[in-house]
Amino acid sequence: MEQMTRRTFVIRGSIAAGATAGVLALGGGLLSPQPAGSGQVEFLEARCESNIKPTHKKVLIAYSSYCGSTGGVADALGQALCDRGALVEVRLVKNVNGLSSYDAVVIGSAVRSASWLPEAIEFVEKNQGHLTRIPVAYFLTCLALVKNSEGSRRLARSYFDPVLKAVPAVRPIDLGGFAGVLDYSKMNFMYRMIMQSKMKDKGVTEGDYRDWNGIRAWAEGLGPILRIS
Repeated sequence: MEQMTRRTFVIRGSIAAGATAGVLALGGGLLSPQPAGSGQVEFLEARCESNIKPTHKKVLIAYSSYCGSTGGVADALGQALCDRGALVEVRLVKNVNGLSSYDAVVIGSAVRSASWLPEAIEFVEKNQGHLTRIPVAYFLTCLALVKNSEGSRRLARSYFDPVLKAVPAVRPIDLGGFAGVLDYSKMNFMYRMIMQSKMKDKGVTEGDYRDWNGIRAWAEGLGPILRIS
């Protein structure tokens, strides 16, 4: 089994944000980050199948990411579901070849321009025929959830609207929203300049805001509703 990391952040259904172990609330409702792991952009993929029995459900976690941090969230979700007894594969959406072998699918994306990345929405559109027949959950990572407030949760929830409107036939049984990572070293020059200006105005400093305990908690709650435990 390829090692899946264990870190994370949260929203269940309507996006319930809050501080848990490892991510502390600062004044003004902002969360205090861990240092961002500067370096090359990496997109994690993994497979968990140890101690799997024929009756265990097979779950795909498909994601799209810009700088790689959403892959870390997908990886942590996969480990949590694996620990509940599922056979789990974590894959970039572009590397998924068919869904017929999966009993449930969790799809996630980083947010850019107030929406999932285009390839994630296209993945749902392309596979909607199968996704309407099995349990599906959506998640996203965004810096809006760095601020622990009702307004930030509403804003993060709105980032699902483009995919929900584009493919209304697919009805996710749950939505998960997690604070992401702000790491300028992984951005190209133009995007870095834009983000530095935006984040300075919002008072958001560089760092890793993912609350791994919260992400794992959301994944564990998915088990029963995805019918894998």
